[in-house]
Amino acid sequence: MADEDKYVLRYEWERGQGKLHQRINDIDNKHMSLHNDLKLLVTRLNDSNDALIKSQMTTNETLNKINDNLTGFNDRIKDVEYTSDTTVKRLDTIESTVSERKKGNLQIWVAIITATATVIVGALGFATVFF
Repeated sequence: MADEDKYVLRYEWERGQGKLHQRINDIDNKHMSLHNDLKLLVTRLNDSNDALIKSQMTTNETLNKINDNLTGFNDRIKDVEYTSDTTVKRLDTIESTVSERKKGNLQIWVAIITATATVIVGALGFATVFF
């Protein structure tokens, strides 16, 4: 009977081998599933990255167009600034001319009033001679 314990029966050995192969297959299936999931994830990331690059290309094209348009506007704005500066200078000269004329008009009115007062005072003085 001691000799019988040394040996494994064939069906027990096959059952043990079957469980071992089953365990190996389960682990292998799990790894294949994880590998497929990882491959799917990488594929999704590549697709989203491609879509992002395409979107970024259209954004870059749009920004380049905007840049070109703004370059044209820059020249227009410089022209407007120049025109504005010349207009301000012209208005300043007109204002100074108007203020000088006002001063001149004031001096003329003072001279007229003074002359009129002088004539009136002289006429009153001369009128005393007649009356």
